[in-house]
Amino acid sequence: MTRGVALAWLAAIVCAADARAQLPGPGRCAGVYWDLTAVFDAGDELLARVLLTRAGPGDLNAAGQGHWRDPEGVTTPFQNGRTAGRFEVDASGRRLEIGSTGLDLARASHSFAVDNDKRGVKLRVVFAPGTAVDETVHEGGLAISVLHLGSRVTASVWRRGMAAPRELTGRATLVRTTHAVCERDLVSLRGEVHGLAGPAAWLWIHERLNDGRDRNWLGWRGEDGSLATRRPDETRLEAWREAAGERLPRHIATRGDGIRGGFAIGSPFLAHDPLDALPRIVRMLYWFGADPWRVWAEADAEFSTASRAPDVPSLPPRGPALASFTFLREPIPTVPPPDGD
Repeated sequence: MTRGVALAWLAAIVCAADARAQLPGPGRCAGVYWDLTAVFDAGDELLARVLLTRAGPGDLNAAGQGHWRDPEGVTTPFQNGRTAGRFEVDASGRRLEIGSTGLDLARASHSFAVDNDKRGVKLRVVFAPGTAVDETVHEGGLAISVLHLGSRVTASVWRRGMAAPRELTGRATLVRTTHAVCERDLVSLRGEVHGLAGPAAWLWIHERLNDGRDRNWLGWRGEDGSLATRRPDETRLEAWREAAGERLPRHIATRGDGIRGGFAIGSPFLAHDPLDALPRIVRMLYWFGADPWRVWAEADAEFSTASRAPDVPSLPPRGPALASFTFLREPIPTVPPPDGD
């Protein structure tokens, strides 16, 4: 680890003293982003990101980006990017308005909204009150928190050409990632699998760090809202292949911490640059080298537990899911965990 990265991790720990704060730390490339993944009972899906970064001109820049996919597979994109002084964020960073994109985590009912006349899309997603979990996945210079896992949501969706909005119900996950330096300086690959279609909801997060180590986390909620988490110490991304122009694993196997299983990864349905919404001048200062790339695909899960522990609220993850892979740089081969871990 370089001296600069080490200092950034230390700065992140100091800045984390206020656990409720949402703003990025003081580093030149420090940032925070929120990923919203929603699956609706009618078959629609919503995949969105809201981002704040210290990179670029001014003190703070912002972007909002996402895709709404309807049951017929028609995808409607939306995005907004603003430089410092051209968007609104409250002192805690819990309420943002970036042009036509809004994220509100200050009220009891968290919400995400897009009201974009230019692109002809209007969306609003509202979380049921009292459904947040605020579970810490990782701390330090690259910190991840799950704010919602399978929470019930209501939504209104409209795009140009529709006579009236559609009203939807479903479930959603909201994940916050905070990085003290440029994210690509810390991690090369991030994978997530979201299970939101069944009575129990779950989320798997995998990171390949630049030093070759892996970080894994699996969490799932029972029908009663109780939460169980595991940290498997071994994950293998297997049988890589070209699919629809994208290189993805066919299978993911993970085990450890009393659980084992994996995911079958299907064909991709969406691929995009997760930083595309940033203003050009910000992007030039924020990102050097090959563009980051995020790919979404259908997936299917099957897990089992070694024993029925008291904190296991229901059967572990199984069934249909959505998988995403974010490539930040060429992945480094996995370093096996030390004996005894």
